[in-house]
Amino acid sequence: MSGGARPIVTHVDVGDGWEPDEETGGLVRMVRAGPVMVGLWKPNGVAGTKIEYELDAEETLVVLRGSGELRVDEGEPIELRPGVVVSLSRGSRLSWLVDTEFRELWVYS
Repeated sequence: MSGGARPIVTHVDVGDGWEPDEETGGLVRMVRAGPVMVGLWKPNGVAGTKIEYELDAEETLVVLRGSGELRVDEGEPIELRPGVVVSLSRGSRLSWLVDTEFRELWVYS
């Protein structure tokens, strides 16, 4: 057996470890930090409110639960539902609208 780092195991329903996400107003739970960051996100009190910001990294996300809509650079809406995977470029201007059940896994690089 190798002497590498222990695996990180978490669940989208875990109650502790969530921190405020200043960019979106939601909550984030970091899974991995470093040059490639991985985390979970949920809306907390911003569900049903338009969330707008510009990406400062490449992002790929997987919708785990809930539903919503994402517009990229004021384009056509992308329907968000479980199983949808979206890959976004640095500098994209995003506009989100999600429900209270929405959960995503994201990767920043």
